[in-house]
Amino acid sequence: MSNNNALAIESQSLLLSVCSKQLGASLDTKASAELKDWHTQFYLQQSAPENCGFFEELSSVPAEQWEALIERHRAHKHPWYDYIAQEITIDEMASFLLENQYYPTFIELLKKIEDIQFIEDGRAAVKENIDDEFQPAPHAELMKRMMLAVKARAKTPVVLDSYSSLIDRTLVFYYGYYIQPWHLVGSVFATEHMGTHRVISMGAGLSRLGLSDEELEFTIVHSECDEHHADDWMARVIIPSIKKDQSLLPLIAAGIAECLDSSARYLDYLLERARTPEPLAV
Repeated sequence: MSNNNALAIESQSLLLSVCSKQLGASLDTKASAELKDWHTQFYLQQSAPENCGFFEELSSVPAEQWEALIERHRAHKHPWYDYIAQEITIDEMASFLLENQYYPTFIELLKKIEDIQFIEDGRAAVKENIDDEFQPAPHAELMKRMMLAVKARAKTPVVLDSYSSLIDRTLVFYYGYYIQPWHLVGSVFATEHMGTHRVISMGAGLSRLGLSDEELEFTIVHSECDEHHADDWMARVIIPSIKKDQSLLPLIAAGIAECLDSSARYLDYLLERARTPEPLAV
């Protein structure tokens, strides 16, 4: 890894830490400017000829067709999820889960999205999603239980990396949260729509690795609710909002595209790392 790349990763990791600590509040001027600068660079990367395409594809069709496009995106059923279900070791699973220490708390993302809803039924749909995050128990607690069960079975200390594709994939959500909430609507919608396949694969892998049904409750609950939430959001949040204000379409589409494209590169890295005996350049 070059010195410049290492410095960029260190700087972005610090920004990620600041964004995580301020969740539920706001960023100071310096951090906000850094996050905007990161997104400018990220957007330029997305716009490069070898990367661009999915945003334009989303923007060229009605929102009613977005779910089908998401399902065809390579992030949706990425081979990494097959690897989780069939091959991942407990140590690899621990690294995968714990490296995401700065991933934003989902409930805070939903609260931000609820705040910007200007259609009553859209606000009700997001509120129902928030309420579901506490049934049958707070999902954050279920996730913590699952992660602690994995960590307890793994070697210590768990090796955690910081690398550009993980940082980009996570900062996409913070950019939406702090800078452009309608961008966040797209990112969270895409995440919900992909959720069922993701958690079913995780459940299969973790069950194979010996976790109990109680320790796996997070995956069981989310395998039953994510698809419903995504359908609800499309029908009650996204389509009515765009019909009311067409300027929201490119913002939401950008959130979807940046979430999926950054996720695909992140999952590519994870799979390559798992298949490569020597450390990868990050």
